[in-house]
Amino acid sequence: MSLELKYPVWLLCEIAGISRSSYYKYKKEPLNKNTEIEKHIIDIYNKSNKRAGYRTIKFILKNRYNLVVNHKKILRIMQENGIQSIIRKKKYKKPEKAIIKENILNRDFKSTKPYEKFVTDITYIPTRHKMIYLCTIIDLFNNEPIVYKISDSQDKSLSIDTIKKLSSKHNLKDSIIHSDQGIHYTNKDYTGLLKDLGIKQSMSRKGNCWDNAKAESFFSHYKCEAIYIMTKKMKDINDVVQITEEYMDYYINDRPQKSLGGLSPSAYKNTYLNS
Repeated sequence: MSLELKYPVWLLCEIAGISRSSYYKYKKEPLNKNTEIEKHIIDIYNKSNKRAGYRTIKFILKNRYNLVVNHKKILRIMQENGIQSIIRKKKYKKPEKAIIKENILNRDFKSTKPYEKFVTDITYIPTRHKMIYLCTIIDLFNNEPIVYKISDSQDKSLSIDTIKKLSSKHNLKDSIIHSDQGIHYTNKDYTGLLKDLGIKQSMSRKGNCWDNAKAESFFSHYKCEAIYIMTKKMKDINDVVQITEEYMDYYINDRPQKSLGGLSPSAYKNTYLNS
């Protein structure tokens, strides 16, 4: 038996903590309104050939029927009626397995001849429009950034193209190239390229930046002496290219280094080649 037939309405409202006007308003309106919304939801869903999800239905209810309905309510009504949008299946791409190499360089940053040992790394340069990436390979013989590539994309071609650029200039067979364990250096395309070129690959231990200290040191100088001194943030990749080219020329040909006896990298190499 309904409680309202057994007890006075005023008593039930008092127990429930609501006013009688609210009770009678509920009795007259919500059922019809909810029935109307439910009907619209089912109609929209069927007309969409089961494509419409709760987000689409929410927009259509507002635009077509001027009904503002919470998405949770739409979901509940859909679940109660056993309807669900056709969900596009996402393609799952299995992550590429990282190929980790031994740290054969072992912080031995001294080299007795050019093109024997290299370190490489990638740094990030913010501009007004987007992030720019610089990949550099440094010859440990004279600390020279012997090749570099600037890109607005961080994909694996950044490291691969830098190696190709170096191999087009020098025979790299039996040389050592050292990097961290970033994805640019542990993917099969990069490691395969080094193997084909006869290069011995070395990697820092995980989370140990000191194992690649020479590359870290170069980027520190580059940012302090070329990037951080800028009074305004660079606009785009063209600004980065211009500033980087100027700095590389200065660093290689004019900047003296204590570890090279006060000579610049190019002067130190020329002294060796002419001896």
